Amino acid sequence: MNKRSLLVFFAAIGVVTAARAANWPEHPVLRAVRVAKGPVIDGDLSDAAWQSAPEFTEFSQHDPDDGKPPTMATSIRIVYDDQAIYFGAKMTDPQTPSRVIFRRDNFSDQSDFLSINIDSQHDHLSGNAFTVTPANVQADSVLYNDIGEDVSWDGVWDSAVKIVPDGWVAEVRVPFSQLRFPDKPVHVWGLNITRRTVRNNEWVRIVNTKKGETGFVSHFADIVGLEGIHRGRPLELVPYAVTRTDILSHKDPNNPLLQNQDYKADGGLDVKYALTSSLTLTGTINPDFGQVEVDPAVVNLSQFETFYPEKRPFFTEGLNIFAFGDTPAPSHFNFFFPPSLFYTRRIGRAPQVSPDADFSVSPSDTTILGAAKLTGKLPGGWAIGELDALTAAEHARFVSGGVSGRQTVEPLTNYFVSRGTKEIGDGNRLGFMLTSVNRSLPDDLSSLRSDALTAGVDGYASFLNKSWILEGSAVGSKVTGSEDAIALAQTSSSRYYQRPDAENIQFDPTRTSLSGWGGRMMLSKATGFWRPNVQVQAFSPGFETNDTGFMQRTDIISSHALMQYVNDNPTAHLRSKSSWFGVWQNRNFDGNTIEQGAFVDSQATLLNYWYVHQSLFLNTGALSDRLTRGGPLVRMPASWSSDANVSSDTRKRFTVGWNGHADHSQDGSYNRSLSMDLSALPVPNLHVTVSPAFTRSHDHTAYVKALSDPTAVATYGTRYVFADLEQRSFELGTRADWTVSSHLSFQLYLQPFVAAGDYHDYHSLAAARTRDYVAFTGDPGNPDFNFRSVRGSAVVRWEFRPGSALYVVWNENRADVAPIGDFRFIRDFRAIRTEPSRDVFLVKVSYWLPL
Repeated sequence: MNKRSLLVFFAAIGVVTAARAANWPEHPVLRAVRVAKGPVIDGDLSDAAWQSAPEFTEFSQHDPDDGKPPTMATSIRIVYDDQAIYFGAKMTDPQTPSRVIFRRDNFSDQSDFLSINIDSQHDHLSGNAFTVTPANVQADSVLYNDIGEDVSWDGVWDSAVKIVPDGWVAEVRVPFSQLRFPDKPVHVWGLNITRRTVRNNEWVRIVNTKKGETGFVSHFADIVGLEGIHRGRPLELVPYAVTRTDILSHKDPNNPLLQNQDYKADGGLDVKYALTSSLTLTGTINPDFGQVEVDPAVVNLSQFETFYPEKRPFFTEGLNIFAFGDTPAPSHFNFFFPPSLFYTRRIGRAPQVSPDADFSVSPSDTTILGAAKLTGKLPGGWAIGELDALTAAEHARFVSGGVSGRQTVEPLTNYFVSRGTKEIGDGNRLGFMLTSVNRSLPDDLSSLRSDALTAGVDGYASFLNKSWILEGSAVGSKVTGSEDAIALAQTSSSRYYQRPDAENIQFDPTRTSLSGWGGRMMLSKATGFWRPNVQVQAFSPGFETNDTGFMQRTDIISSHALMQYVNDNPTAHLRSKSSWFGVWQNRNFDGNTIEQGAFVDSQATLLNYWYVHQSLFLNTGALSDRLTRGGPLVRMPASWSSDANVSSDTRKRFTVGWNGHADHSQDGSYNRSLSMDLSALPVPNLHVTVSPAFTRSHDHTAYVKALSDPTAVATYGTRYVFADLEQRSFELGTRADWTVSSHLSFQLYLQPFVAAGDYHDYHSLAAARTRDYVAFTGDPGNPDFNFRSVRGSAVVRWEFRPGSALYVVWNENRADVAPIGDFRFIRDFRAIRTEPSRDVFLVKVSYWLPL
């Protein structure tokens, strides 16, 4: 279980405090004691500082028996000095605690832990989590929106653990510099503490968020006695140095631009400065944004861009602040890929233009010259986030007709994002977001947009004791550029203005700007067994966010109505169960129904902690305005789709999960896939996972090309050619994590992947708005493919002092495509060894300097 999934589970069940009181109050109040000298962090509670602090022991269960007393005692003491707050904990256990060793922030389901959660601003919405295991492995996160978590945050704090005959002891020191709180003489903070024991899956806490209810930070107890403390204005510098070697195998002998090896050395600086006690400026100069983890290999035959998650630390940390439309509603549902306003991987993207030449070599990504973020809270309930980044102009080398040269392939570009939210009363919020991109375009890059702007407002209101949430947003966009740039925007796969049968959109080659709007409204119930959810969202044809955001399509009105059933109370056969069912419909702005259907989805956890899931979606058939890729509408057949998942008890050292998918359409198209997740923990510090997956599909309407044909009157003078496509793919994801200690780890990841596609029985659309086809007798070319790839990485990570680390990294991307469509497992896997590869060897060291 990784860090994200662990802390999302915290939000689901609540993380709670321990406290001691003679008469236990409904809302506990805990007291921290000031000491002249903080305790030594060594896992020993005999230090004199702890003797002056009261002991808090009144915990209660959340799992497995909600609300009952714990089966094992837990005690907490809290003290503080001028620099930090300290927590001393004793976890009584008649057996040896589970102490699996893994890398920081990479939690395992097989380990006990203690998690301390602090709402230092006492806003009942946000905070920080500090978690430690019996092996002294640390994890931390930022809490937001009452139930949300940003697990990318890495604080600098101390902990020590000791195993004792009757359990285990933990000491935690959290410097005030790592928290945000207003500058005032007396403070009241929120506090929760959770203890988990793997052996009996017991989760104990004090402020119990009952099963069936929602809320997390808002339920925290209070901690008092904090006086005369100051965060100060800490300055943190993290200089880094990196050396890198790129090795290219199987160099094309005809390409004079390729080099077998390339060596680089560089350095940079990250800066973090507290402008105020609750406002932080984070900056980076000449950042190293190379990814330690590689993106998985995929075969994308659609017209839409593949979405990859962000993995670069500067952008992942604090990303929750820039989440537009985020609310405390525990469930959100979408029946298409909705546009986002901010997709951080646009910053430093691969160059968008390639030279038209015999040979060319372009940079793999765009250099980020510098970036800065301002995040935090202002008086009056405002939370803000500002980000600005500047990327360099990039050039490609080319050779054409014996002449060599350089061409600009990406311009100097500035990215700006501004986000603000204001809490209004208890359980209500209003926010805004602004993004802009400004490119300094030379004449040879007129195909790119020069400027892009989006602006929006969002908010939510909760009522009836926060059991219902009404949320919504409205946003507008405008992009400007040359006629060529806006023509490309109009004809892109997001909107297809050139569709010949479109009624409300029209391609205009003289336009130099494009504007649009979007909006969303949702009403949902957040508590109880039965939780209705109704939503409508719409995005006009001219809406565009792909300069700073991510958008696969617009020109859509999507609505759904569903009922969700959630029951976490154990029964005679199940520990928890949930299901949701309802209907959905998607239409375009011409009023054409492009998708509609009904669905049911159910999942349950059995008494032995196995998990089962099953879903069924029924699509009644509709019209597609995307299948012909800019051509007329096509009638789509009715279809069904189903998924099934079964996984064993993840607390065990050996676990297995099965995942199956099947769908079928009336025209004979189908998709079948089966995958497994095998996980083994043979020793406490070695974790191995193997994930084989096989997919087989048949597509009766695989797009091939469009040909001008004046005789094709029924399809507006163009013949749209399709084929039956038989596709097979297999991958074997393998990961091994060997953790010497919580500060030194070795990771290996490999993903062999092969996929083949065989196109046959070519046919063309007979008439618009039908699903009738006629045989195509022309030359379709040879679109068959056989893709072989292996992507891998090996990483050694040593945190040699708090906030400072040494990385030694190897990445490999080995891939090629052959023009054959048959799938032969042994042949294709053997061929991977001889395919061209690009290997990267990297050594990076960073050093944390608190000033």
